[in-house]
Amino acid sequence: MKFTVNTNNFINFLLTPVSKIAENLSLSFLERDNKTWVKTFVNSSDNSIILFSELEIEKIDSLNNCVIPDCKTFLRLFSNIDEEKITLDIQNNVIKYKNATGFSFKYFLLDESYLINKKSLSEEKINALTYDTTFVVSKQKFSDIIKYNSIIPDAEKLYVYSDSGKIMAKIGDEQKTSTNEITTEFASSFNGKEISSSLPLDIKNLLMFSFAENEINISINSQLKIFRFQSGSLVYIVSGLVR
Repeated sequence: MKFTVNTNNFINFLLTPVSKIAENLSLSFLERDNKTWVKTFVNSSDNSIILFSELEIEKIDSLNNCVIPDCKTFLRLFSNIDEEKITLDIQNNVIKYKNATGFSFKYFLLDESYLINKKSLSEEKINALTYDTTFVVSKQKFSDIIKYNSIIPDAEKLYVYSDSGKIMAKIGDEQKTSTNEITTEFASSFNGKEISSSLPLDIKNLLMFSFAENEINISINSQLKIFRFQSGSLVYIVSGLVR
């Protein structure tokens, strides 16, 4: 099976995000709306982060799923590729690449049964979740808030709540005494319900995010304490902490 995909999109929306939260990259291929897509659905080892992403691809000759082991190593192979588009060839248990300059690689795949045996989360149930509150932040704003953790590293939680029509973010730890705090505006407006009681997130999870686009749409299910972060085709689902 051969498929062609935009190189930067393959790196930014699949390889890099997956490499930060999971060891292996599962790729599945599907047809929808007269187009062909490659998608992934992976989770961190403790299931605290779930990642969805999909890309439109071209010139595929069949639809076979595959599992790429050690995503970090596989990602490093692309540091030598500067082509706008790449064509990857999957044969049996190997994925191959070769360009016009003579650079090539072959990388052995895992058997797909490995992924099936490990899979415990339902993609359908996760997609069926509804959300009470939504707002939009810029990639820069999100990065600025996360950077506050480097100023007060003992504060390991990010609390999200609404106040006077805005969404606020507080870095701190309400369960520890004498912990430094920083509070700042997260979003100037929101849609949906007020968040009257602050919802905590583990900052370590947020540090594992990788966004390529400038706009991040955040949705919150306050009852289940579930957050959804979407930027383009990239979607993270994160469980909030129990107080």
